[in-house]
Amino acid sequence: MIVAKFIKYFFAAFFLLIIYPEKSTAQVVRYCRENALVVNADDLQVVPDVSGNYHLLSFTRNENPKAFVYNNKLELLGSVTLPFNYAERMQYRIIPFSNYYYISLYSTLTRKYQFFKVDEKGNTIDFTTAFQKLLASQTGNVKLGFQLIPDKEHLWMVYNTGIDNINKRTVVMVQTDSLLNISFLHKLQYDFKRDEEKLVQEILVFDRYMIVLKSLQSGSALELMKVNLATGYTIRNTFRSSGYIYSQAGFTYNDDDTSVTISSLLTEPGFSNNPKQYVFVSRLNRVLLEKTPFTLLKTQFRKNTNTNFLLVDGNSRWFKFKKGRGNTSSSVMQNSPVTVYEDQIYKTGNNPDVTSINSMLAKLDADNNINTYSDEVGVRFSLLNPSLQITTDSLVKNTKDWYTLKSDNYTRFEMQGKETLLVAQQFYRRKNGLLLVNAAADYLQYIYLKVNEKYSYLLPKAKIIADRGVLVPYIRKLEAGFITITSN
Repeated sequence: MIVAKFIKYFFAAFFLLIIYPEKSTAQVVRYCRENALVVNADDLQVVPDVSGNYHLLSFTRNENPKAFVYNNKLELLGSVTLPFNYAERMQYRIIPFSNYYYISLYSTLTRKYQFFKVDEKGNTIDFTTAFQKLLASQTGNVKLGFQLIPDKEHLWMVYNTGIDNINKRTVVMVQTDSLLNISFLHKLQYDFKRDEEKLVQEILVFDRYMIVLKSLQSGSALELMKVNLATGYTIRNTFRSSGYIYSQAGFTYNDDDTSVTISSLLTEPGFSNNPKQYVFVSRLNRVLLEKTPFTLLKTQFRKNTNTNFLLVDGNSRWFKFKKGRGNTSSSVMQNSPVTVYEDQIYKTGNNPDVTSINSMLAKLDADNNINTYSDEVGVRFSLLNPSLQITTDSLVKNTKDWYTLKSDNYTRFEMQGKETLLVAQQFYRRKNGLLLVNAAADYLQYIYLKVNEKYSYLLPKAKIIADRGVLVPYIRKLEAGFITITSN
């Protein structure tokens, strides 16, 4: 009986490789030469290409964070204890540049910010006073939080204001110099009826446009807008459904041809226990006219499919849709020069002021002890051609007789000009793996990456290595490290 079960898992582990044999050996997986010792870590982060070095950051509540510094050969040079405390109820963000990075911290208890600059060796300069001065200069305008965005060698503060005007949304873009002094400020307004519309996604293409996606009419319509940063001139395209509700909507921007790909889940209205759900897809040109008529994919959730990863012509970013009635906006990792706008001050969960005291290891152990198999966890991968017709459609059943794809543990990046998806796997006896998926001509290519099966790979925390690949942290017991996935 045990032998028969093992054989099932063995063949399941190579399901995609048998059906879609590996077409390329261009991917190189490299491990850091020495793991870092992390005790009761609450969070891990990685920062690639800090003047050629790599930093692995360990955050533990009520302790000073540690930066483990690796060289470009992935050798551990040493560790540095950063000169600030990661206190309870504190949020942080890392803003990377080519030769250094900033760490911004915000305490929800004191409502104060700290701001530090870290170089390739882990040396830290306190920029808190300069940052507080910058923030004070904008305090009268900041109403809904702000985003800190690196662009080239400038740090930008981007935020929304003008909430008193219920028909307009005002975006303020503040460019700073190396000392965080303001060197440029620009305001932009676009139409937004706060009582009737909901912001779904807003991205900034520096020096050119702001592209906005919003839902109208209680979710039964989507409107995409492209606003010229210099003139404020706006073009738009609106999509309306026949009573169906748009959810998990999002779009990606292709800087090469300035096209936009928009996609959304369309859900049947009413209170049905099993409502019909379709996937809406449209491709638009630079003036937001459809390149081809939009399509409705009606069978993406058949055969107990719970998740659909979808790519259009290899030129969009990967979209992810989950079966359900949730109205969560989709999130897509974008490459420079496009930046996703998010508020720096954010709230998550039902009680944003409650901080979990469990370490990351405890959380991972809890996740691994949960039975991940169910009757409705199939994962579908779909590739559409420029005419929005499906050319590849593959389903991984994810039941107890097959290996499991952890569809919530994923990331995407660009490598050798190909849009690439990386998804975590779990095999027999909870051995871990990674599946890489990208588009080759008119089909999807599946590559099983040979990685250490004992490590837990934290794909949502992956960082893009510009034009080369991706950096992925991992953890096991009291050790942490990272791998790089690059091309030859």
